[in-house]
Amino acid sequence: MKKYSRVLAGILAVLLSAGCTGLYAAAQSDSSSAADSTASTTKSESDKKDTKDTKDTKKADKSDSDTEKQAKEETVYVITDASGNKTKTVVSSWLKNPQGVKKLEDVSDLKDIENVKTDEGFTANGDKLTWDTEGGDIYYKGYTDKALPVDVKVTYTLDGKEIKPEDLAGKSGKLTVRYDYTNNDKKTVKINGKKTDIYVPYLMATTAILDTNVYSNVEVTNGKLISDGSRQILIGVAMPGLTKSLDLQDNEDIEIPEYVEFTADVKDFESTTSLTVATSDIFSKLDLSDIGDADDLQDKLDELSDATDELVDGTAELYAGIKKLSDSSGTLITGIDKLYSGSKSLDDGAKTLNSGATKLRDGAKTLDSSTGELMRGISTAHSGSTALLGGFDQVNSGMSTLKNGSSSLSSGLSQVSSGAQQVNNGAASLAAGTNKLVTGVGDLQAGSKKLAAGTKQTYDGSTALKKGVATLNAGVSTLYEKVQSLPASVELLSNGITKVDNALTQSIAYDQQVLAGLEQLLGNYEEGSAEYTSISNMIAAVNGSIQYQQGAQSGLGDVSTGVGTMATEGKQLVDGVTQIYNGLNDKKKGLVAGVDNLNTGLKTVNEGASALKTGIGTLAKSSKELNNGAATLSAGTKNLSAGVSSAQAGASKLDKGVDSLNSGVSKLSNGAKTLDSGLGQLDNGSKQLKDGTATLYSSLVELAQGTTTLSSGSAELFSGIGQLKDGSSQLSSGVKKLESGAKTLKDGMAKYKDEGIGKLLDVYNNDLKGLIDRLDALKTAAEDSTTFSGAADGVESSVKYIYEIAAIEKADE
Repeated sequence: MKKYSRVLAGILAVLLSAGCTGLYAAAQSDSSSAADSTASTTKSESDKKDTKDTKDTKKADKSDSDTEKQAKEETVYVITDASGNKTKTVVSSWLKNPQGVKKLEDVSDLKDIENVKTDEGFTANGDKLTWDTEGGDIYYKGYTDKALPVDVKVTYTLDGKEIKPEDLAGKSGKLTVRYDYTNNDKKTVKINGKKTDIYVPYLMATTAILDTNVYSNVEVTNGKLISDGSRQILIGVAMPGLTKSLDLQDNEDIEIPEYVEFTADVKDFESTTSLTVATSDIFSKLDLSDIGDADDLQDKLDELSDATDELVDGTAELYAGIKKLSDSSGTLITGIDKLYSGSKSLDDGAKTLNSGATKLRDGAKTLDSSTGELMRGISTAHSGSTALLGGFDQVNSGMSTLKNGSSSLSSGLSQVSSGAQQVNNGAASLAAGTNKLVTGVGDLQAGSKKLAAGTKQTYDGSTALKKGVATLNAGVSTLYEKVQSLPASVELLSNGITKVDNALTQSIAYDQQVLAGLEQLLGNYEEGSAEYTSISNMIAAVNGSIQYQQGAQSGLGDVSTGVGTMATEGKQLVDGVTQIYNGLNDKKKGLVAGVDNLNTGLKTVNEGASALKTGIGTLAKSSKELNNGAATLSAGTKNLSAGVSSAQAGASKLDKGVDSLNSGVSKLSNGAKTLDSGLGQLDNGSKQLKDGTATLYSSLVELAQGTTTLSSGSAELFSGIGQLKDGSSQLSSGVKKLESGAKTLKDGMAKYKDEGIGKLLDVYNNDLKGLIDRLDALKTAAEDSTTFSGAADGVESSVKYIYEIAAIEKADE
């Protein structure tokens, strides 16, 4: 069997899609008119007034439609029983009078014609009618027994057995309802030079309202099911005779529905009126003028295929981008977790650093105080050594007197006694000075111990500072690496949101078009009728859909704003982290290098303090020996004073002894001078040390203040990163949902390509000319079937058929 090109499937898809939307609205729009047509034609004064107002409005707007042509619209209402058997046919006609003429020519074979809007009448000559008007449109109805172009048959099957509709009321079970359509409007045309039978292409759209209290588990063949919660609305579409017209009986790739069927579980069955609309208007408007030959059609099909490929590629790229964003969000969360852990370590390290700096400051304060005590001890020792030198001057003077007076020892004993007393006094002074020296050296030794302890404490604090800075540097390095990918991830998210927003905008626009049609449709029904209520419910459902999508779009706007804020704050975060990273790792001015230098310097100070402590210990030992010598000297001078009385006897020996004593005293005097000079230098050095420890203490006070500020800032950073961590989890969840939706879209587009466009490509073959000729023939047949009761020459006409199938109601109890 022949296989036709993909243009056939494309045309059928357009026709069926249009039938599912527009024709359902048409059915609902015209259903109330059928009821109106069978009612009394007596009009109230208010009806006439409304009609006159309408005419006046049309007259006022006549200038806008002077170029429009006269037209006729027919709606054929077929009233049937529950099985689809015709009981009455009512035709409603609308003669459009855009130019406001006073006489309207018309053709109609209807019976019992009646003006249903105004009081104007007409004159008849056979089937030719001339209507008197006041410049407005004419609305009339009439009746006919003519055969219909399409018959509808409804069959009911309960639990596998066919059942009459009158026996179905109140029953329960598994129900199948089938609508079969028989196309009676056959034409004979020439295609490729051969006579061929085709059927006028009527699109049949059946709709029924299924109460959820009666119907459940509904399944539809050749249709869709729409639910508003309390009711389900069935919309089915078929095109009887089109398969034969297109010579597709043996084509398994394309199936054109010839019937509509639904199956449901029913309880205590009853049904409302169902409607079926038939129209060939869609085929009559099918534009094949641009398809002049096979090459043109091939080009258009290629364009359709290329566009589909681009659409599939676009959805795949969208999914890939969102997938990458989703994967990056996981990396981001991992980075933020590490950042959170690093900031915790930074906070702990900053606190440890602050504690160490405080201890270092306190140790420096103790060192400064101990250095003051050391300086005072050295100053006291220096004073003692100066007094010692004065004592030696006196000894030297006495020894000179002793030497000069040895020849006149007898006469100068009183002078010797006086000189001995001076020597005794000098020895006492020397002993007192050495005592002070011992005391000062003891103070110096105690101060050196405090100095060593303070420098060790300072060095330990510096080591803790170095570890804290190392921890800080590791955390900042991790943060620095992770935030580099943040701007790119935010940009991908922003692009994805923009595409979703565009899709919502298109969807809302489509729903608003549907809503406008339903609202226009509602005005044709009386409030309180089943149709009015049904359309109102549909309007509410569409409104709900629009509001939901608008809410989603508004929420998407909030997300987009949040993403913009995230982008700005993310850049600030990247810049801030970069500054911190550079500040830590600068080789000359960085915190890491500074802490290393401080640690090295304090290590040297600690070693120097230990050496100073050892030296002062040696000095203490020497000062004790000096003190012992001074005490011995003092005792000797006392013995000298006591032995003056026997000095005369040993005068000769004394002269020799004085020479030896003079030599020893000279040596002792030189040693005292050396001691005094060394203590002077030590005194000056202790003053410099005091100035240095004061400067060190002042610097460590500033360091402690800085570490306190650092600890406070790290705590704030830790808190802020905690909030970022919580927000990142929400971001990840939203991105996962976005990824799932994008994957569904990608898979759906791939399926559309494979099963839709792909199938069209599969059925493409070389029998293009026959397809175009058959489509042209169908289009011509549809264009020729634009009236049921007749139309005047030159008047554009259109017709649609509405079958009102009776309800099945339970008998009153």
